[in-house]
Amino acid sequence: MMWRKHKTWVVPLGILSLLFLYGMMGEMAWGDNSKCLSCHRDETLAKKDARGNKVSLFVSEEEFKKGVHGQISCTDCHTRILDESHAGKGVKEADRRVDCGACHEGSERLFKTSVHSIKAEIACKECHGYHYIKPLTDLRSTTYRTNLVQTCGTCHPEESKQFGDSIHGVALSRGRPNQPTCTTCHGTHAILAKSDPQSPVHERKIAMTTCPQCHAAEQITREYRFTTQPVKSYYDSFHGLSYRGGDTFSANCASCHGVHEIRSSSDPKSMIHKDNLQKTCGNCHPGASENFAKGKIHSVASIRGVEFGERAVGWVRIVYIILIVAVIGGLSFYNFTDWLRKTIERRPKD
Repeated sequence: MMWRKHKTWVVPLGILSLLFLYGMMGEMAWGDNSKCLSCHRDETLAKKDARGNKVSLFVSEEEFKKGVHGQISCTDCHTRILDESHAGKGVKEADRRVDCGACHEGSERLFKTSVHSIKAEIACKECHGYHYIKPLTDLRSTTYRTNLVQTCGTCHPEESKQFGDSIHGVALSRGRPNQPTCTTCHGTHAILAKSDPQSPVHERKIAMTTCPQCHAAEQITREYRFTTQPVKSYYDSFHGLSYRGGDTFSANCASCHGVHEIRSSSDPKSMIHKDNLQKTCGNCHPGASENFAKGKIHSVASIRGVEFGERAVGWVRIVYIILIVAVIGGLSFYNFTDWLRKTIERRPKD
């Protein structure tokens, strides 16, 4: 009877209790941040690292709230803090290293296979930053596609400068969409050494998948008004046929165009500029003469070709195909009829 008497207010009271607890949890979470920021909002707060360099410990509450982690508490990342200043406040524990993989398991799993993790021991913060991490789509993010050249350049300054001056880098800096950046060719978290067969910049991948992902893509070639002919003509050339056959010493895209410093053929600094072609070809063909490099490189044998030479070679190819089919087909037909005649002659006569 008591239950029936009071059941009308038990459910609302339970809901209010849950809401109160939820609010308390939120206050506790931000209360933790307030406690941390009571010291870390001081712009003069700093410490010295193992090398004796001064490291700022200031955290801007306003900027932190604007970041992707702005709604979580400090202790969600800094789960254990070791130094004596915190121990004096009764919060000393065993470890102060931030484990991003606790939330980003997939990214961490890929990153652990990368050359950055294995050889360089680079952590997430080197690329993404610390407390003010912005979304990937934010123009101010260190990992936004137009900012990646500068971000990667902190460790790879020479490569960053070369790429910034290249035809790809210049277009990227102008905000052109679909332009390649560092991660387009190297990947993101699972960046592998170029000697790794699975790396997109491995010598067996460059001309098969990495460069063609843009230069053989119809949407991109149509948007930027360049043709897919260089990719097709390369595959049909001696270099391309040898490369596709497994010969890693055959020239690929990077052999002639360069790696980070790719420039337009009209640029005097380009490896494929007419004044530099002899030297470029000479890297694989020592003693290559000036005439050696004068031939058309990405030509396609087609009767519909733009130049007379392409049309001529196209007709020659057609004639050769007709002759091959006629000769081999005729020889096969002759051998068949000769076998058939001899078979018939061997049959016993009644």
